[in-house]
Amino acid sequence: MWFFMIASYVLSLLTLLMLGTLMLQSYMTIPFLKIPQLTFLILTSIVYFFTETLVIFFFVGTGVSIRDYTQEKNLPQDYRKRSLAIKHKIYPPTMLNLLLMIILFVLPGAVYAGKIPWMVYQYYFVFCLWHFIYTKLIQHQAFRDNTENILAMSGVTRST
Repeated sequence: MWFFMIASYVLSLLTLLMLGTLMLQSYMTIPFLKIPQLTFLILTSIVYFFTETLVIFFFVGTGVSIRDYTQEKNLPQDYRKRSLAIKHKIYPPTMLNLLLMIILFVLPGAVYAGKIPWMVYQYYFVFCLWHFIYTKLIQHQAFRDNTENILAMSGVTRST
């Protein structure tokens, strides 16, 4: 569990840095590490989607583990209900962010084709970056709540 949480935090930070670099690249025509902007955009999208997939499957996996553990140990269903409540908080903004980022990663094609003005793309990029950070804050709180739920279910208190 800890490996996946730490990996998701590291990959989220990497994605944020890559998105920031991509935004700077859109203002300056200098390639980052001699990588053309569209190539770097594709690499950023791969890292982003891998990160979000990892986060989603982390919560799916821990939810299944909580369900199985509570059934095996005949524990109250409160732990499972908390796990479902966490999923209900995290999935809507995460799925919306996935949709927004898909659009963001496709829009440069429309900009280069002259169908969308460059400034519209820039404003949308800033909005997507803000929503990405907002989503990461929600995910962070969900990681904390999920960990507390698992520790409480295991009989470990937070002060221990």
